Amino acid sequence: MKIALISEHASPLAIAGGVDSGGQNIYVANVARQLVRIGHDVDVFTRCDRSLLPLVSRFDNIRVINVPAGPPVQLPKEQLLPHMDAFARFMIEYMKQEAVPHDIVHANFFMSGLVGLRIKDALGVPLVTTFHALGRV
Repeated sequence: MKIALISEHASPLAIAGGVDSGGQNIYVANVARQLVRIGHDVDVFTRCDRSLLPLVSRFDNIRVINVPAGPPVQLPKEQLLPHMDAFARFMIEYMKQEAVPHDIVHANFFMSGLVGLRIKDALGVPLVTTFHALGRV
């Protein structure tokens, strides 16, 4: 399968330990690695948060697509919701241009889930969402 992982605020390329770079970054990177290990192709879509990042980066046979949505600077995840429409539009166009289509989208966190719903509606790609926190203790 070709799998699109969406992690709008938590890039698997981020160094663990910073603000908003810890649990979800590590989780997404490890899920992507394990999916590749068992034979799947994986693209991770994350918001471009630095102006010098290339559109596509690679690590461990995984493509990381640095989505241009909002300013190319680090922003707290609480400020990202207004940029999710641009994130979704970019992903839909990017996925339409792929030679091999994605078989499934796996969204991580509620904002990625919103993007995933737009992709599901536009392209008919199945969607699964993992909520990393639900605001309840």
